[in-house]
Amino acid sequence: MVRPLFGLALPSYAANSLREKGAETYWGVYDFPLNDQTSWKSVADAAKRAEGLGYESLWTPDHFMLGKNGETFECLTTLAALSQITEKVKLGSWVLCNNYRNPSLVAKTASTLGILSKDRFILGYGAGWYGAEYEAYGYRFPEAPERVQMFEEGIKIIKGMSEENKFSFNGNFYRVKQAVNTPKPKRRVPIVVGGWGNKVLKLAAKYADGWDIGGDPPLDQYAQKMTLIKETLKQNHRSFNDFSTSVHLHVLIGKNDEEVKEKKRKVMQIVSKLENKVLFRPSTEYKFEIDKALVGTPEEARMKLEAYQRIGCKRFILMFMDYPQYDSIGLFASKLM
Repeated sequence: MVRPLFGLALPSYAANSLREKGAETYWGVYDFPLNDQTSWKSVADAAKRAEGLGYESLWTPDHFMLGKNGETFECLTTLAALSQITEKVKLGSWVLCNNYRNPSLVAKTASTLGILSKDRFILGYGAGWYGAEYEAYGYRFPEAPERVQMFEEGIKIIKGMSEENKFSFNGNFYRVKQAVNTPKPKRRVPIVVGGWGNKVLKLAAKYADGWDIGGDPPLDQYAQKMTLIKETLKQNHRSFNDFSTSVHLHVLIGKNDEEVKEKKRKVMQIVSKLENKVLFRPSTEYKFEIDKALVGTPEEARMKLEAYQRIGCKRFILMFMDYPQYDSIGLFASKLM
């Protein structure tokens, strides 16, 4: 198998709010349960350490309220700042919500980030899902079919503006008239579509440079979605070899079984205490299942990674659940990269 790429999900929000009486916990508690503070130093240090260890990419979510008290760094300003303190590692949005910004603005911003980062920016892009966040920030939250239709128009505008210096589009939701998108980076900013639904997958295979399914997909369901991606790429006369595929994985690894057991105990202690305080979830019935995550020794983790690879995954974006109490970023790099 071809060596996969490994990206790091940055700790741009904290999850552990046990120390604060009455602290509200927003979606994100499962990502970094042992992280109890949100600080720019922590984000910057993690980015520089990951680059030094050889991680291929860094990713930060496009959300305005996650984890402890909803404290979250905004995605695009975070990536712009990171572009100036890193040199080689790629920088990706995970994934930019179409409804939060006009697509023409996204296209312009992506070009600027491409230049600032010296062609390291990856535009992760999606249709949006976090209804509570839409409401909190004053955005209209359309039904899912409409969000996907808006997303399709959005990606057409972004792709068109990335390829032409002036671009016009007249759709049902968005219109641009000779929108200027210069200066441009030396290389076109790649677009990676995030999503699970079949309609979004087909749009990814038709318009984008890659697809990210999201967090901890069961292997059988991932295989079904990968089959659809490959079929749609073929229908559009595109090669799978030139298309990126990725998954996000919660990671909890240890040097041996005893360390794994102790880390799992600590993580689940936090999760079990905070779960009933989560105000907003992807759905009312959602429940985090740690057994779906990448849990175990490096040898056990390698077996699961290889299973995803055999299906067609080319990049793993890792959420280290025990950050920052343990140096799992270093352990993973030394044993699995």
